[in-house]
Amino acid sequence: ICRFVEIISDSSSPPVVLFLDDLQWADAASITVIAQILNSARSSRFLLVGSCRDNEMSDNHPISNMISNVQKLGVNATMIKIS
Repeated sequence: ICRFVEIISDSSSPPVVLFLDDLQWADAASITVIAQILNSARSSRFLLVGSCRDNEMSDNHPISNMISNVQKLGVNATMIKIS
């Protein structure tokens, strides 16, 4: 999957945007794949937009941990809270 994202979002193609909804329900395997894609697509024209309901997540939810981990690897990740 990571190689696929790299190929379709190389510098000669239009940017790729992937929107994933309800990430609070994502299982551990899915979160691992998302983290791998983000890590491998750092230099490509790829944007992942994810949404989740933070009122259904704990502070140590796997999504929160994944965001923190990919930020440590240099991935530009921003959380925007909408009330």
